[in-house]
Amino acid sequence: MTFQIFLYQQKYFNQLCQVMDKGRMQELKNENLEAVFVSLRNAPYLDYFLSCRIYIAVERQKLVGFVGAKPHHLEFLYVDPDKQGQGIGTALMKRVLLDLNRPVQLDVFTHNLKAKRLYQKFGFQVIDSVTEKGSDAYPVDFSQDKMKLN
Repeated sequence: MTFQIFLYQQKYFNQLCQVMDKGRMQELKNENLEAVFVSLRNAPYLDYFLSCRIYIAVERQKLVGFVGAKPHHLEFLYVDPDKQGQGIGTALMKRVLLDLNRPVQLDVFTHNLKAKRLYQKFGFQVIDSVTEKGSDAYPVDFSQDKMKLN
């Protein structure tokens, strides 16, 4: 299957939301945090998200993945769970890294091993781990790793 990668266009907003929501739920389930899921359309960080430089992967007019970044930080990378393992995440990483100033940092759930393997393939290394204790907003403990690429 072939896909194209190009800068985000607003006409793909609905599809981007679908991919983000499916991917985010997959990520949160892995951390036992489904209770904190918020659809991208309703997320308090939507404006910040849209202020990122976003590249999308499109296959036959369907958005199958995307990556969003700021100059020194990879902010979001999601691939439709039905399309994972087909090279889409790798292609998105290759594209976005062309734009990013070094060093580049990102945050990832500690137990998101699939994502961490992808980042490590590009040379990212874990530089810090933080465990957040449960609160009203986040009812269970979870751990995040900060990763860095020099």
